[in-house]
Amino acid sequence: MNTIHDFAERLKYSAAASDEPFWEAIYRKAFPDFVSMANCDSDTQLQRLGVDRVVCLGSGRILKIDEKKREKEYQDILLEYISVDTTGALGWMDKPLLIDYLAYAFMPTKRVYLLGWDLLRRAWLNYKSEWIRQYPRIEAKNATYTTISVAVPIAKILDSVRTAAIIQL
Repeated sequence: MNTIHDFAERLKYSAAASDEPFWEAIYRKAFPDFVSMANCDSDTQLQRLGVDRVVCLGSGRILKIDEKKREKEYQDILLEYISVDTTGALGWMDKPLLIDYLAYAFMPTKRVYLLGWDLLRRAWLNYKSEWIRQYPRIEAKNATYTTISVAVPIAKILDSVRTAAIIQL
């Protein structure tokens, strides 16, 4: 049986999950000079560039974060590479987003993987073809289109991001 995803319903879930109090605790733990944070409204230019939350640090730095939330615990991270199959629209992994971090959360356990966007993108560009061949393709069917992601094991992503941090000329 194929489940049809309702984009508006998924967006509503994501927005409600953004209000969870644990997010502040996560960012306080991740960034010792945390000062404040704010959600980005769903229909803004920042939101279209991937920014769900802005975190302000004591140093004056402002971090832009894309938050992905899953309702169950998994051993993989879904990396979206096709947003709308009928038009070929790129998924968020292939877009030049204006973010510093991807915060990938498993909501039941409040476990968040905070991944530096530039390193994650470098890993993606290095391993995209291999990951798409090797790991499960996940299709989220909507009423008129399908979104396609690849389910990459968390350990593989963490290893690949670590490797992407090494620059050898």
